[in-house]
Amino acid sequence: MRVAMDPVIAHEHRRYLSAPSCPNCGTLVAAAEASEYIGDGRISHRWLCEDCDTDFRTVIKICG
Repeated sequence: MRVAMDPVIAHEHRRYLSAPSCPNCGTLVAAAEASEYIGDGRISHRWLCEDCDTDFRTVIKICG
């Protein structure tokens, strides 16, 4: 069952390699489904929770 959530829930993550928890059920999500450089030193990661099928995004800023 897929949970209806805005797929562009953005969270700012300070640590580049940190894996987020699902905002719906709290399960740790180990690997991003996709990543995209969005400019200004920022990378968007798309995640899909295997437990509840929640699709969400995080955004990180690369220090440089």
